[in-house]
Amino acid sequence: MKIDFWTLALQAINALVLIWLLSRVLYRPVVQAIARRREAAAKLLADAEAERDRARQATAAAQTQQAELAAGREAAMKAAQTDAEAARTRLLAAAQTEVDTLRQQAQADRDKQLLAQQHADEQRAAALAIDMAGRLLDRLPASARVAGFLDDLVASLRALPDSQKQKLADAATPLALVAPRTLEAGERDHCTQAIQQAIGRAAPLPTMVDPNLIAGLELRSPDLVVSNHLRADLAHLQHELTHADGHA
Repeated sequence: MKIDFWTLALQAINALVLIWLLSRVLYRPVVQAIARRREAAAKLLADAEAERDRARQATAAAQTQQAELAAGREAAMKAAQTDAEAARTRLLAAAQTEVDTLRQQAQADRDKQLLAQQHADEQRAAALAIDMAGRLLDRLPASARVAGFLDDLVASLRALPDSQKQKLADAATPLALVAPRTLEAGERDHCTQAIQQAIGRAAPLPTMVDPNLIAGLELRSPDLVVSNHLRADLAHLQHELTHADGHA
């Protein structure tokens, strides 16, 4: 077999030219296309990863927001429950206060009625006592309504402080001797003399009639009243009984 070196050389040159042409025309575009596809794939992967990160962040934000909403709802429910309990407590307290006020008012009304009834009973008792005393005194001589009370009245006048007796003794001080009935001349003279001697008064002593005294005498001045009569004794007795009932 005979080898033609020129032919071999030409074929080698053709092969080199073909390889060069392929590298220039086909290989580089293919490599560039592959590189572009690789870059596109990498970009797609990066975009997908970024989208995945955004999805994770959105999910986390949604979960956080949901947790905040749940916490807000729970806090709102607790606040509403607390407000409702506070309102219930206030309503109960207001109702209890109103009940206590009504109870106290009812008790005060009952006490007032009892006091009014007690006062009315005392008034009736006093009126009955006065009526009974008047009826009993009607059976006695008229002089008994005056004579038996003069000595105690004179003793009360003598026991007054000197300053008061001096004022009563002054003729400028208006005085009046009050009796439950019109005094006889002898009674009037006897009573006025005894009273004038007790207080050291020389001025005349006018007399007055007040049936409310029932029995006894009373010396009246603008600043002082000295009493010794049955009406005052009954009033004192009524006061003592009322005072004793109040402390019972």
